[in-house]
Amino acid sequence: MSFALPDGLPPGRVSVARPPVTAEHANLLALEHVLSSADNIVDDPPTPFPDYAADLAGRDSWSFWWD
Repeated sequence: MSFALPDGLPPGRVSVARPPVTAEHANLLALEHVLSSADNIVDDPPTPFPDYAADLAGRDSWSFWWD
């Protein structure tokens, strides 16, 4: 389960209590991020999917933005 952090933090910052720990879960989370079409995921610059997914493993927060 994820939730938005309180006001005063950067827009689109998300934190989770249980970060992905397996490659399978990180891949599913990365797919959700890509499907969100957030500019920092698909455009700024585009990161190869396997690299992006691997970077999510163990992370408990990330940011999104749309222009």
